[in-house]
Amino acid sequence: MDKTKGLQIKKILIGLVLILFLVSAFFSFSSRDTIAILEIQGIIKNPKIYLQSLKDIKEDSSIKALIVRIDSPGGTVGSSQEIHASLINLSKEIPTVASIVDIGASGGYLIACGTSYIFANPGSITGSIGVISQYYNFSKLIKFLKFDIEIVKSGEMKDISSPTKSLSKEEKEVLSVLVEDIHKQFKESVAKRRGLSNEEAESVSDGRVFSGKQALNLRLIDELGGLASAIEYIEKEIGLSNLDLEYYPIIEKKLFDNLIPSIKNSVFSNIMNKKLFYLYSPKI
Repeated sequence: MDKTKGLQIKKILIGLVLILFLVSAFFSFSSRDTIAILEIQGIIKNPKIYLQSLKDIKEDSSIKALIVRIDSPGGTVGSSQEIHASLINLSKEIPTVASIVDIGASGGYLIACGTSYIFANPGSITGSIGVISQYYNFSKLIKFLKFDIEIVKSGEMKDISSPTKSLSKEEKEVLSVLVEDIHKQFKESVAKRRGLSNEEAESVSDGRVFSGKQALNLRLIDELGGLASAIEYIEKEIGLSNLDLEYYPIIEKKLFDNLIPSIKNSVFSNIMNKKLFYLYSPKI
């Protein structure tokens, strides 16, 4: 008799567990409408994590709008351009807003231009519409250390920007043409997205930075405000209120992430690479 009662109790407990599982699954599948917040921080040199986040946001039907929170001085040209282009495509599907925190300059500003509306705080740093590429000449140090370096190359410009020698006049001209071409791409993107004339775009594209208040007067942003203002704007746009916020990218931190300091996003470690940057780097 006791065994029978015990078996019945087990069946009841199993049934309750199954019911709880089904209820939790139901609520997880019937999630509320949300606003996605994509946080872009630090120097941008690999767009993968941001592009994946944008893909996930686009495929999630519960996400009704996107706020891109930018706190970045920019990064590599290609990475900034990819994120910019992806945001333009996403803007065709859902409302997208940029919210510049402390700094959204150079590549960070280009990314903001990928959205449909830009907020910045009055004291935020933005602008820096320009291109930077620095090359280091260690030839004097190599000579002092009495190193011999043999170079075999297939073309006259193949070792351009090599740290073993200074740039020749011809090499500087080649690099200048390259930088000017990429700078032109930046100006054209800003002019198109912000509705600026060629003259207006030219006047703000000498690499200087602006405060949020200055940027508003120059039509580089649409409105002064922070995250709360961006949320309020989004809710008016889509006609919904009190939406949940879902932050991206979703990063699983490793055990040693907070124990070992990272230099992967430092200006020095990035600028030493032979790359072209949409980067505001006043300390260099």
